[in-house]
Amino acid sequence: MINRITTAVALFLLLSLAGRSQVSVTAQAYAEVMEALSATETSQMNFGRFSTLMNGGQVILSPSGERSSQGSVMLNGGFAQPGIFTVTGAPDASFTIQLPQGPALLMHQGSNKIMTVDGWASDPPAGNGNIILQQGQETVSIGATLQVGPIEDNPVGMYTGSFSLTFAYN
Repeated sequence: MINRITTAVALFLLLSLAGRSQVSVTAQAYAEVMEALSATETSQMNFGRFSTLMNGGQVILSPSGERSSQGSVMLNGGFAQPGIFTVTGAPDASFTIQLPQGPALLMHQGSNKIMTVDGWASDPPAGNGNIILQQGQETVSIGATLQVGPIEDNPVGMYTGSFSLTFAYN
């Protein structure tokens, strides 16, 4: 008789514990759609006017618009400016700037001779993930170095080309 009572109690406890070994709960999930990040070129990069002698050299254009030269390149008057971009997106979101990975080519409009642009720099600095879109907007300035050959390789005239930047949310 005691065995039957013990068995009944054990069976009751097992069934009671089995019912309590799992539980269901309803949980919440959230998602936020942010305004798309966009960029507009508001001013084109322009290295300005210069002359080159026998050996060529460089024209250095900082993101702040300061221009200098090295080698046998002589800066002349004319308009020079960094590339300026307006980046817009979600207010107070952070983003990064990725500068071109390699050089850009500027081609002479008459002879197809080229100059290269490298040494990319930006303000705010590229690779810094702490750039904040104050009120949903930020201005980014891009500078670079123009590699100028001797006059035989880079004749007088206009040179044009393009480059690509990437702006991305963090």
